[in-house]
Amino acid sequence: MEQIREEVRKKYAAAITETQSCCSADRSCNPVTGNLYQTAELDGLPADLVASSFGCGNPTILATLHAGETVLDLGSGAGLDVLLSAKRVGSYGKAYGLDMTDEMLAVARANQNRTGISNAEFIKGHIEAIPLPDHSIDVIVSNCVINLSGDKDQVLAEAYRVLKPGGRLAVSDIVLTRPLPPSVQQSLSAWSGCVAGALSETDYRHKLETAGFNDLEIVTTRIYDFTDERGAQFLPDLQPEDRQALNGSLISAFIRAKKPVTPLTSGTDFILRPAKPADLTAIECLLAASGLPTEGVADHLPTFFVVDMGGVVGVIGLELAGKDALLRSLAVSGSQRKQGLGSALFNHAVDQARQVGATTAYLLTNTADQFVVRWGFTPISRGEIPNSLLTASTLSTACPDSCACLQKIL
Repeated sequence: MEQIREEVRKKYAAAITETQSCCSADRSCNPVTGNLYQTAELDGLPADLVASSFGCGNPTILATLHAGETVLDLGSGAGLDVLLSAKRVGSYGKAYGLDMTDEMLAVARANQNRTGISNAEFIKGHIEAIPLPDHSIDVIVSNCVINLSGDKDQVLAEAYRVLKPGGRLAVSDIVLTRPLPPSVQQSLSAWSGCVAGALSETDYRHKLETAGFNDLEIVTTRIYDFTDERGAQFLPDLQPEDRQALNGSLISAFIRAKKPVTPLTSGTDFILRPAKPADLTAIECLLAASGLPTEGVADHLPTFFVVDMGGVVGVIGLELAGKDALLRSLAVSGSQRKQGLGSALFNHAVDQARQVGATTAYLLTNTADQFVVRWGFTPISRGEIPNSLLTASTLSTACPDSCACLQKIL
């Protein structure tokens, strides 16, 4: 594995130093790396950043990233997918880039400085030994890198380790449709050209399942033809007859998988209870860490509810005005997300609202509109929220006009 790793490192170090592809200086016509990103996605990023990408897909657009999530890019190269991810998860999210090549890391950090994006971090290491804690990442992306590893089982085991329960793997990679010719399998240059290390779809699925992932999906995104001039540039060490034998055996694919989650049980794994005055500081810290306003929490604390697991790890607030209820301040600690705590808090608050006679619940959010729709909320305009409710709530000034407004009939 070390020989393969060193060959890959040298080739990509040279490619980024020379500011050209590992297989062709012309990205637009490269059969693997060309035309993967739309212009609108690249707003605010350096115009030449795509030219330093060596990927075979666009995992950030297919991963459906959400505000506040923590993302890790395995083999982050010059940083394009990291910076795109950082923009998508917003200021209260974070994107890490992991790469083993000093030259790539230097370019990535320079690109970050040029963009002014602060919620990204590039770290040195190997994808077979990710230098991050267990259960610390919401989403792992990777762009044509896992195929380069000589120990893919270890890569996927490490990805599983650092993902939180319910975390997602969203990888663009090269996949085989049939076995490769021996001449390609034995070519180290083909390893660093994204060829010899590719897995079949069957093998990819097997390795993901062995690592513990479920909800597997592999979708073809490109089919390659290596018999033309572009193919010759991509694999310059192969003879025409070898490229002919290779033709049609490689595709780009998007691979999705999830780390299973076992929902926590109320009364056994956690206690859901009314908030107490002693909880105020912990609640405000949790809200601040989630990018949510703390105004008015102290005034409405008697109708706040918390998840207690030896400390406050989740919270939701309820404000009432006649038959109208405002749900606010729904937050769960990052280490405890995707285990059903948000749903438990939401359902409890709605039940409490019904018990006191509320018939309609409202919610304002800058980050959770995609989540609360699954709980029966429908979008409305801000003007449809009753004035009596907004007048009684500090959120009328704390929540900006950009917030999404939603409604649920109880």
